[in-house]
Amino acid sequence: MLPKHIKQVQRRSRHLRARKVGLSIMVDSATEVPGRYVVTIRYNPTSDTITAYCSCNWGNHHGVACSHVMAALEMMAAQKGRSLSYWLTEDEARRQRHKRFYLTRGDDAEGVWITSRPTPRANVKPQRIAA
Repeated sequence: MLPKHIKQVQRRSRHLRARKVGLSIMVDSATEVPGRYVVTIRYNPTSDTITAYCSCNWGNHHGVACSHVMAALEMMAAQKGRSLSYWLTEDEARRQRHKRFYLTRGDDAEGVWITSRPTPRANVKPQRIAA
């Protein structure tokens, strides 16, 4: 099951707090009980495929790309100085001209596309070299 309004889900994910606990990532949620979900992520570098599972209701009903998974992936990307965007079709992702990944649950071929780009550095001024 794919989200119909992926950009809205992406916006919501940016307000969630994610932190690594052991091999999993815990993501806080302010809208659902218990308020904390476990996200498990596996990356296959040969096919640039990311398999992600979440313990939320959407994830339990075979949903792909919930806001908790997006928050967890964004946390991991931020550690590498990257920012992510999500797309429903490969054509939309290809038009961005950035590194592409395919996000799926692993149990079927249905998924969404992710593009990764360097995070713009805010307020960074070039330093002058004294001659």
